[in-house]
Amino acid sequence: MARSPAPVVTRRRLDPADRRAQIIDAAAGAFVARGFVATPIADVADRAGVTVRIVYRHFRSKDALYRAVLERTVARLGPVCEHPAGPYGIDTRSLLAAGRADIDGFRVLWRHAAREREFTDVVTTTRARLVACARAGLASWTPADVLDWSAAAVVGYQLEAVLTWLDHGRADQDERLVRATRAALRAGVRAWAAG
Repeated sequence: MARSPAPVVTRRRLDPADRRAQIIDAAAGAFVARGFVATPIADVADRAGVTVRIVYRHFRSKDALYRAVLERTVARLGPVCEHPAGPYGIDTRSLLAAGRADIDGFRVLWRHAAREREFTDVVTTTRARLVACARAGLASWTPADVLDWSAAAVVGYQLEAVLTWLDHGRADQDERLVRATRAALRAGVRAWAAG
C-alpha cells in the first residue's frame, strides 16, 4: 500500500503588529497557567505556533513579554474610568468588558502580577487609578471619614466579582452579574455611608 505524502504545513505570514498580538495572546495563556517564573519562552512559542527566535525578535526578554501582557490589559481598562456609569465611579459592566476582551491577561494582571515582585508596580498603579475613579464617583454622597475605604472596597469587590464570574459564570448571562453587583454595591455603600 502506498503511503500518502505528509501534509504540507504552511505558516501564514503576519504583519509585525499581528504577530506581536498573537505572541501576547499566547503568553497570557502560558503565564496564567504556570506563572511568570515557571513559564519558559519555549512554552509561549509553542502556544503561538512560532519559534523561540520569533518571540525574541518581538520581545527582548521574558520580562518585556510579561509587561506587554500587563500593558495590553491595563490599556483595556481605560474606558472603566473614562466612561464611568453610575455613582460608584467605575462600573462592573466596563470591568467585565475589559476582562472578556482578554480573560487570560485580566487574570495575569489581577491574580498573578501582584505576587511577582518585578511587576507589583503595574498592579499597584492600576488599582490606585481605579480607586481614584471610584473615589471621585463616591465623593458627593459618601462621608469623608469613610470615602477612601469605600472607594477601595468598591474596587476590590467589583474586581473579585468579575474575576470569579470569568471563572464560573457564563458569557450569555453577564448582565445578571452586572445587575447583582450593582444591587450589592448600592446596599453596601448605603450601609457604609449611614454607619
